Amino acid sequence: MVCSTVKTLLIGRLIGATGESVEEVYALLDEGLTAGNLLVILVTVIGIGLTAIGLPGNWLIFFTALGYGYLESFTHMNATVLLLLFGALLIGELAEFVAGSLGAKKENASRAAIAAAFIGGIVGGLVGTGFMPGLGSIAGAIGASFAAGYLAEYAFTGNKEQAARVAKSIVIGQAMGLIFKLAVAIGMVAFIISQLTW
Repeated sequence: MVCSTVKTLLIGRLIGATGESVEEVYALLDEGLTAGNLLVILVTVIGIGLTAIGLPGNWLIFFTALGYGYLESFTHMNATVLLLLFGALLIGELAEFVAGSLGAKKENASRAAIAAAFIGGIVGGLVGTGFMPGLGSIAGAIGASFAAGYLAEYAFTGNKEQAARVAKSIVIGQAMGLIFKLAVAIGMVAFIISQLTW
């Protein structure tokens, strides 16, 4: 349940304001708590979806946990839990960056190709989501990332084979990083759900 001191204060105020009985006030608080928990679950699942299309969903997940902690006086979503979530968030971000960089470095990709592939992945993910959330998001992100990386590298080198190798290498690196980051997002959400009070 919510921190007992906070709950006692809320009950006292609600009884004074509404004139309802203690049992009725407890029922209202429990309904509000359930609704709040369901909202946290919904927002964090949306965060997983955003991560899948290359947007900062893991940050949304973390700030949702932080907000929940603030509202319940950091009783269950305490500093230790939040530090663990923040550590997982940073590991996911680092893994995505390193995987994409290693993929690009393998084929000596130009900075323009790396930047174009990154931006293309985000735009393609958003467009794909408009057509078919989930699979469309992933397909759009991969397809647009490859196309943007290819075009940028081809414009830089004028070599079609090099551009194809670079685009493929960047996309594979980004995909590996995204898979890891998505696993981190799912783990973060599972951990947050385990900390919710019902």
